[in-house]
Amino acid sequence: MIRNLLFIALFLSHFSNGYGQTVETIHFEGATKTDTNYLAALIDCKVGTELDSTILANDLQTLKNLNLFFSVDHSVKIDPAGNAHLVFIIEEAVYLYPIVSISGFKDQFKFQAGANQINFLGKAQSIGFLYQYYDRHSLAVFYTAPKHANGKTGHEVALAKYSTIEPLYFMDTVASFNFDNYSVSLGGFYWLGKKLRLGLGGMYMWEKYEQLDNADIGYIQNEFSFNKYQIRFRTDYEGINQHYEFREGISAAFFSEMIHTEGMPEASFLKATTRFKYFKRLGKRGNFGIQNQLGISTNNDSPFAPFVLDGFINVRGVGNRVERGTAEFIINAEYLHTVLKKKYFIAQVAAFSDYGALRTPGASIASIFKEQKTNLYGGIGIRLHSRFIYKTIFRLDLSTKIIQNDKKVAFTFGLGQFF
Repeated sequence: MIRNLLFIALFLSHFSNGYGQTVETIHFEGATKTDTNYLAALIDCKVGTELDSTILANDLQTLKNLNLFFSVDHSVKIDPAGNAHLVFIIEEAVYLYPIVSISGFKDQFKFQAGANQINFLGKAQSIGFLYQYYDRHSLAVFYTAPKHANGKTGHEVALAKYSTIEPLYFMDTVASFNFDNYSVSLGGFYWLGKKLRLGLGGMYMWEKYEQLDNADIGYIQNEFSFNKYQIRFRTDYEGINQHYEFREGISAAFFSEMIHTEGMPEASFLKATTRFKYFKRLGKRGNFGIQNQLGISTNNDSPFAPFVLDGFINVRGVGNRVERGTAEFIINAEYLHTVLKKKYFIAQVAAFSDYGALRTPGASIASIFKEQKTNLYGGIGIRLHSRFIYKTIFRLDLSTKIIQNDKKVAFTFGLGQFF
């Protein structure tokens, strides 16, 4: 009796996570634009191994998380010899992804336009360009291969000209400058697993400032330029699973950089930033998300502080680069609710709240939490997900200040989620 029970236990443990058949073939049905050899290299199911249900489920999610396909499914057929023939059924999308963003405040306007081929060479690589008007004209071209076919390495390269009218804060004086930044950036990735990667890179920049007003800025000239060099390191954990318009899971990132500025030591600094995201499905239609970002840098008492409070970047409604600092605390929360699903689009409504605070250059870290520095905003919005061009999300947000009696309403419109 005991021997029989032991045999049954061993039998069940052997087959509880698998089908018990050997994988004879693997095919990708519907993958006409995507390199199937690249897909085969990313999954753990391999020809000649035993078909395991847990590994298969993880492979399905790996393919979904590439953010390339409308849907990913599978089928398994067993031949007379008892071998398994595995088919991944893929619904591809249009991969020339438009970049369009229009946003603004009362006296500020920002426009972006460009294109991004998100499945370049059929290997989930991105290549594209971006034009931006934000006071002045900017342009960038980029190429990113997040993961090579070996599953271990990746790389990125970018060339950019970034030009704006930049406010710099000199004690109690604010001066406006024409600001130009020309840069070339190179970086590489190494994956420690499917979700964790390390990154190392560098950048060369040439910056030019030209003062536009007559503000007395003291020790610095009204026109100056310098060379800058960056070395950066980052780690990323990506544990967020994509379910088309819904996201669930966590992600975390740590980013550090060293900036050396020739002839301008007050514009040189060390900087470290952590970012945490959490998404949770609520019922069949709800999706809650929260993001927290903490950053700290060398506490130079200079106008070139690396952190900025900006309605386009971190706190919707706060305004245009309203403050600079040497440390930051940012938190964003958002609830999305799907209200309509049609053949060509999905509609969601949003309710959100954003909070941000900075440390004034030269001040203590405790100054971040002073009451007069509180910037808490909330609002509502809509999201329209295109079911024709994948990852195309039209976003409109209206926001206003929560604590103080501020009737000013700001709006942002663009493509993609805010975080």
